[in-house]
Amino acid sequence: MWFERLQNIDRRVIYTILLIVLIAPMIKPIGIPLSVNSTTRQVYNLIESLDPEKDIVMMGMDYSVAGQADVHPQAVAIAKHLANRNIKNIMVSFVADGPMLAEKVIGLLGDRVTYGQNIVNVGYLAGGESAIKKFIEAPGSTFINDHRGKPLASMPIMAGLKDINDITLILDFQTGSPGYQDFLRQLPAGGPLYAAGIVTVSVPNVMPYLNSGQLAGLLQGLRGGAEYEVLIEEPGEGAARMDAQSLGHVVIVTFIIVGNLAYFGSKRKGKAHGGGDKV
Repeated sequence: MWFERLQNIDRRVIYTILLIVLIAPMIKPIGIPLSVNSTTRQVYNLIESLDPEKDIVMMGMDYSVAGQADVHPQAVAIAKHLANRNIKNIMVSFVADGPMLAEKVIGLLGDRVTYGQNIVNVGYLAGGESAIKKFIEAPGSTFINDHRGKPLASMPIMAGLKDINDITLILDFQTGSPGYQDFLRQLPAGGPLYAAGIVTVSVPNVMPYLNSGQLAGLLQGLRGGAEYEVLIEEPGEGAARMDAQSLGHVVIVTFIIVGNLAYFGSKRKGKAHGGGDKV
């Protein structure tokens, strides 16, 4: 009977259904509605308040390949927003994977940006917090050439960068060290605003810094990236992964419910036919 059939569904059928449900949104995001966290909206409002004529943003590409699933969608969404508003974007890396990931982000922007004019990937500076300190002390001269080997002095985007206070906002995307604590220790009082994009597991540790006002905004894991895509009305990798995650959970819960209904249904049917336990 159907109770028994439901209890004995071939596991390959379950895995196939789950695989389809996970892959489909990755190919074409569905756009399951998301509420936007106030911390995400803070970052969005900051960028909306910038002046394309004079403001410069630094994107810290400080996340690893291992952690990019959580943080890369954030960086892409922020870079798109900056490009849409023609805000100058200087991408700096204090982890070795950063320049490669920065190039991936730039590649996704297409003709929204002109390299060297409103975006540049200056490359990687080793040394952790010491490297951050060096850059803060002399942002215009710490790097001679960019990641592609081109002289930075010849690029229009670098012309207005002499002092750290020439940068209006630092958005640092990170998966570990160096990270928010290193920046907050080194940034001078009255210097650039500082916001961060982090992996989900780090959120509880970062919230006290946000609540105290030391952080001007926070993007929280994959959901933070998806929320930002909602705000700029450009569903992308973050939305696709959130869709897949949500649908995957629905399928798993559905199978659990169906399995339990089949179990109790078959048990009740057995008792009705005199197959219950004897006392």
